[in-house]
Amino acid sequence: MPKARFLDKTLLAVANVAQQSLFSESFSVRRGLLQALDARVKLVTFLFILILISFLHDPRSLWGLYIVSLALAGLSRVPLGFFLKRVWLFVPLFSAAIVLPAVLNIVTPGDPVWVLLRLSGPRTWGPYSLPAEITITEQGLRGANLFLSRVAASVAFAILLTLTSKWSAIFSGLRSLFAPRIFVMTLSMTERYLFVFLRLIQDMYRARKSRTIHPFSPAAERHWTASRIGVTFKKSIDMSEDIHKAMLSRGFQGEFRSLDRFHLSPADAAWVAAVLFAGVVLILFEKGILNS
Repeated sequence: MPKARFLDKTLLAVANVAQQSLFSESFSVRRGLLQALDARVKLVTFLFILILISFLHDPRSLWGLYIVSLALAGLSRVPLGFFLKRVWLFVPLFSAAIVLPAVLNIVTPGDPVWVLLRLSGPRTWGPYSLPAEITITEQGLRGANLFLSRVAASVAFAILLTLTSKWSAIFSGLRSLFAPRIFVMTLSMTERYLFVFLRLIQDMYRARKSRTIHPFSPAAERHWTASRIGVTFKKSIDMSEDIHKAMLSRGFQGEFRSLDRFHLSPADAAWVAAVLFAGVVLILFEKGILNS
């Protein structure tokens, strides 16, 4: 039954999302380097690192930061295999559509490295034109290397932050750093009730599967899928109203309060000093001062 296999895959996908999220949450309670840091310190320093990455233009610096992220993952007791899969799952999604055309002489003219296609002559269509040879250029490869290294380093540090921090601590840290209240509340409620709706979707598919004897037509399947989208949307609206009423009845006045208590330690000061020192070294390296 093809439809049954489709339902099985859907149930498995929903279960995997919840399982991976819970598995990722387990890293934040391990005794590691980054887990021991104050959430506010991590937020500020990782933001500094991400800003620094956006200003660096030497791929060696960016790949060096990526290697540092691997070392930090190991010191924070995050399995390198799991971490690498998380990083390189996102990097192609962000970079492939941009990097692949950019290496061609159509987008980035330059010295040819590899000829992909030879035409009988240049082709022109109005304002657009193709050269007689479609090649991969050295300048395009350099640009692709820079872009890929920047994306890899940025994604690696962003994922490292989320893996080694509890979401509640991240939200509390954002609020203590004067992030807008409505912004923090929205993120917190989204993270909290995402799993509720994953379970709701899973229950709907299980109920459908347990009552399915003969496969439905494609039109009936589309009708059922559209109706479940509507049901899920209505349930989300009803649940949001019920949750808001429950919060008001318990004294909620619009302020996000958390049970997390933050305390700065010598380890936080050492981490800040190390990040600032590394930032200065990278900036000096970019300017060529350390190369002379």
